[in-house]
Amino acid sequence: MGNYSPKLTNLAGHLMHISTPMNIVSGATGFLGAHVVCQLLQVGKTVRAFRRNKSDLKEFNLIFEWYLQNNLLEPNARENMAWVEADVLDVDTLGTALQDASVVYHCAAIVSFEPGDRDEMMKVNVEGTANMVNISLIAGVKQFCYVSSIASLGRRKKGEHIDENNRWEHSRLNSNYAISKYRAELEVWRAAEEGLNVVMVNPGVFIGPGDFTKGSNHLIESIYKGLPVYSMGINGYVDVRDVARAMLLLVERNIVHKRFVMISENMRIRDLFFAIADGFSIKRPAIKVKPWMAAIVWRLVWIVRLFGKRGIAITKETARAAVNESYYSSQKIINELNFNFIPIAQTITDSCATYLKQNHTK
Repeated sequence: MGNYSPKLTNLAGHLMHISTPMNIVSGATGFLGAHVVCQLLQVGKTVRAFRRNKSDLKEFNLIFEWYLQNNLLEPNARENMAWVEADVLDVDTLGTALQDASVVYHCAAIVSFEPGDRDEMMKVNVEGTANMVNISLIAGVKQFCYVSSIASLGRRKKGEHIDENNRWEHSRLNSNYAISKYRAELEVWRAAEEGLNVVMVNPGVFIGPGDFTKGSNHLIESIYKGLPVYSMGINGYVDVRDVARAMLLLVERNIVHKRFVMISENMRIRDLFFAIADGFSIKRPAIKVKPWMAAIVWRLVWIVRLFGKRGIAITKETARAAVNESYYSSQKIINELNFNFIPIAQTITDSCATYLKQNHTK
């Protein structure tokens, strides 16, 4: 648990006096959405959690159980939440699901760097967000908190820090995911012009207690199982619990029409991989991937996929990200909320311990 529990206790003190008829969380079966639901329940809020018809509740249940095991939720916490079947691409279900909503936390999104997922990702991330803000306007939602990404912030020259003032530039180097989040942001800001009170967070790569078989958290399991390679790229990382906590605080303080970069630390991928290996007390990855090697590998994987084989997580976009150096600044949210981030070292400690407990491994 480290030093995280007191922070949640402080958050509860800030929020308990707020009376909110209904808090909506889209993407509640996902990594971040589940943490948002649990933190809302922790401070006594009533939550309506979105799930699609065939959604898998495995990740939500793992995260909910983590909060219970660490005494961050009461055993009867589920009494204050209700699942509702809703799809961000189905305006009819959204109209029903958003009735009487006061606050919306829009976490639902597809994160993929697979070329074949582009069209679905654009629909869910862009069209789905447009549907969410449009129905929220009609339903009279008071506050709308949107989860974007640092991917939507564009680039700067090597070594310069990217912040909320960075301007998007169209480039062939932009990933499809980045494009989808940028376009989704345009829908959110358009809704703000039409009267919706919006606030936005732009988190980096988030890790933390959850399901370690998928998403960015799969990195933890990959290192444990002996991933042999590392790269020298630099990216921004943040604890998923911090992203959820910041979202609740921004809504509680009624901060609107602003966005905030959420980065705990800018780290070399090598240093992150080494720290995770150390957290498990196992051998560190030993093979350094150089830029020219990454370029060859993704092309080889592309050829393999011509024969119908999937499941290899290396694409042109992920290979490029592995060697890029991007720095981000979270000074704005630090100043706005006097926000203290969980150190990534603590995140890694908690994540390794959670992984071992989930897998009954010593």
